[in-house]
Amino acid sequence: MADSYDCWLSCAVNTAEHIEKLLAHFKTAREVFEADEKELRAQDYLNEAELTYLTDPRKERNMEMQNRFVEQNRIRAVRYDEEGYPERFLMLSDRPYCMFYQGTLPEKNLPALAVVGSRRPSIYGEEMTEDFAGALAGAGIVIISGIAMGIDGISHKAALDVGGKTVGILGSGIGVPYPKENWTLYREMCEKGCVMSEYGPGVPPLKYHFPHRNRLISALSDGILVVEAAERSGTLITVDRGLEQGKEIYVIPGRIGDRMSAGCLQLIKQGARLVTDPAEIALDLAEIVNNRLQNETNREDISENSKNCANSIKLSKKSENGNLGLARDEKVVYDLCRLDTRHFDALLQGSGLTVARLSEILYGLQAKGLIRQTVPNYYSVTGFGGYNG
Repeated sequence: MADSYDCWLSCAVNTAEHIEKLLAHFKTAREVFEADEKELRAQDYLNEAELTYLTDPRKERNMEMQNRFVEQNRIRAVRYDEEGYPERFLMLSDRPYCMFYQGTLPEKNLPALAVVGSRRPSIYGEEMTEDFAGALAGAGIVIISGIAMGIDGISHKAALDVGGKTVGILGSGIGVPYPKENWTLYREMCEKGCVMSEYGPGVPPLKYHFPHRNRLISALSDGILVVEAAERSGTLITVDRGLEQGKEIYVIPGRIGDRMSAGCLQLIKQGARLVTDPAEIALDLAEIVNNRLQNETNREDISENSKNCANSIKLSKKSENGNLGLARDEKVVYDLCRLDTRHFDALLQGSGLTVARLSEILYGLQAKGLIRQTVPNYYSVTGFGGYNG
């Protein structure tokens, strides 16, 4: 496994490109550690923060502290040329020198899906993420994301709630969860899933780390699902990296005119695959995995598993009134809620029903799990309905 010098170098230098250049000159992390300040400063690509860390007179003490932290927190460190390093990262031109992780890495041949989207999703976005990530994780697909607020965190939690596998890739070092609000989720993922980072333990979450780590989120996956994204969303950086890597892009459609749907609708125009049911993705990922594997026996095993995976997902019928078994008045109210979140008075006017009859129908639709009261007297559908949040 990676040694103390590798860990120290990963803390000192925050870009794979700079580490690559250092090792081309010094050969090993230990030689970088033992180099004199003059020779290090001759490496004109290094920034001042990196040079300060590399030449710090307390670097021996720093390395000891890092080593102690790694041992105490059961952090595993694996170098790119060692067994256990994620194979998919080796295909990157800027592959990480080391990967640090807590928890258990999923088997390499399992289908994996990156789930990305807004950090401030609407209720519709939250529900779609829970539905898709939960169903796919429950069917054996690994959910990959970045442990950020919003869609990231919701997708991880949905996977954990069904006992599925999930991997979070940090834009900071192990032991520095970001944002802090996701600390509980972070700890649960370390116990039941996997958290990984290319940055050494304790490295803070710097702004440029996040778009850089997105290449790892896409590389570890077989496809990328976009739930909600504005026109200039950071989510699209992950999509761009995924396209460069030849990944399939899936998009859950949103409403025309909704700011949080602008990026999704643009992706669909550009050829991304519109999906309305998790089973569509399950079947597609199964075929992708089959094509990736070279061993014919494994191909057959995965093919059979993928069929079971797709069959285990209950196809959602919430978007099709004809399959809901609703009476005429129920359909009228349900359709009104599908268009947007509606106040009781708006439903009363739109349906033409009496107060008593509308109240009865709303109660029945909630009991069936088809609509929900988002705030007092406001109603929206629970699955594929819209919400202007």
